[in-house]
Amino acid sequence: EKMSSTSSDGKNEGDNNDNNRAKIQMIAGATAGVIADGVMHPIDTIRARLQVQSKDQKIYNNTRHAFSSIIKQEGFSALYKGFPIVVTATIPAHALYFSGYELMKRTILPSKSSEEKGPIVHFAAGIVADICGALIWTPMDVIKQRLQVQKQFKHDIPPTSSPSPSSSSSSSSSSSTTSSKTTTKYKGSFHALATIYREEGPFGFYRGFWTSIATFAPLVGIYFATYEKLKSVFTKAGNYKSVHDLPFYYHLLSGATAGAFAASITSPLDVIKTRIQVLSRDNPEGYGNAIRAIRT
Repeated sequence: EKMSSTSSDGKNEGDNNDNNRAKIQMIAGATAGVIADGVMHPIDTIRARLQVQSKDQKIYNNTRHAFSSIIKQEGFSALYKGFPIVVTATIPAHALYFSGYELMKRTILPSKSSEEKGPIVHFAAGIVADICGALIWTPMDVIKQRLQVQKQFKHDIPPTSSPSPSSSSSSSSSSSTTSSKTTTKYKGSFHALATIYREEGPFGFYRGFWTSIATFAPLVGIYFATYEKLKSVFTKAGNYKSVHDLPFYYHLLSGATAGAFAASITSPLDVIKTRIQVLSRDNPEGYGNAIRAIRT
């Protein structure tokens, strides 16, 4: 009985250590996410604009041209459109993300330690993590990306009065006025949130959700499977007792390598996801679904 109690205490202590480690990872991940988003948001804005432009209406030639054009025409602040919603959503999204990963990792083969579980377990846990995080990240992406690219699209809001058929100059003036008023539909992150909800309902925030899952779930799964495998390789190569004894730079190297490998595989789907998300439901330039986006 005493041995059973001791074993139980040891298991509880191990679970507590895992819980504490998960909380630290969640907080660290959210903090790192906000900092990384702050640094990379201008690049993300350029990425979104380059991805949604068509061959027939090409505005930017390359990344450098997009960067200089946006600053010249719209100002530096345009590169940070949508950033407030990113900051707001990052912490709860990471909380769901890491909770989903840790829960799934423990649920599969619970009798084995994390080091003993193979890439399939980490891949499956990564997919669950992405689905959990996507519940917040998808609405965030829809709002953020519409703000980032709205200067490239004219929103179809009809004029308040119909021009007289006999007055071509009046028609031209009305058309011009309508165009200039509708090129900027969203005034900011929270105005975009309210507008999308009013015009498209709750499902408007989840445009491209399944495409997002198809894009990032495999990416996250590949990332975690590769990340955990690389840590295991470095642990054995360096004769460390466990992955927790690895120096920081090994974790950094494992993460960077895993991220680059996963992104290179799933990048085409990211283009499709962005094109679906940035255009509103009634926009004639919209893609509607993944198949139409691929064909376009």
